[in-house]
Amino acid sequence: MEIKTAIILAAGKGTRLRSVTGNEIPKPLTPLKGQPIIEYSIEALKKAGVQKILIGCGHLLESFHYLEKKYDEVKIVENPFYDERASIYTLLMFDSLVDEPFYVLEADILYDPAIFKRFTPTDNNQNLILTSAPLNLDDNVYFSSEAGRLTKLTKNARKIVDPEGVMTGIWAFSAGFMNRFTRFCEQIEIDYSEDYEVLLANYSSEQEPINIAHFPELNWCEIDNEEHLEYALNEVLPLII
Repeated sequence: MEIKTAIILAAGKGTRLRSVTGNEIPKPLTPLKGQPIIEYSIEALKKAGVQKILIGCGHLLESFHYLEKKYDEVKIVENPFYDERASIYTLLMFDSLVDEPFYVLEADILYDPAIFKRFTPTDNNQNLILTSAPLNLDDNVYFSSEAGRLTKLTKNARKIVDPEGVMTGIWAFSAGFMNRFTRFCEQIEIDYSEDYEVLLANYSSEQEPINIAHFPELNWCEIDNEEHLEYALNEVLPLII
């Protein structure tokens, strides 16, 4: 299945990296060797054949507008409630905008762009979550599964017996998924306080499978704080540029 659309979640305030960004640069625009974090994803998606990249923004929204001028593929979508609602609201904003197969990515991750050559939905595995072995960093989000189907995500490893690995913040979904997932969220009457990944795991467990695509040795990291930033600069970036 070829995917030509991607959603990037970039509305958060990124408070744990404020020692680096201050209140002037949104975390996804933090430069790594002169290039903002989010642009590594944009360029990776373009090379993978993605032609439409929708970025959900809120905090310091105006800082992102240059991306629409720099990349023909990019469109900025405003989340006016970024300060009141969790990441699930940013994702659900795209219900009326995306009906085709699509990727979802978090805006603060750095990874080997070659993964898109291997991370591709098939007729039998149409919805996927990309996972890896745990990183030697804090903030791992651990997953559990049954018969290859995602059942739970949590930052507390003790809530999962023998954690299989961690999520990377990269997903792939089939046509119509956003509408089906939105209807699920409406039925259970979410209050927008949950992180998007927790509700996706609930949906996978109860409704429609999201299957595990596990690449234990994937070179990647999330950048939430100064330790993560140092890891990205010293361990991840040298192997992907």
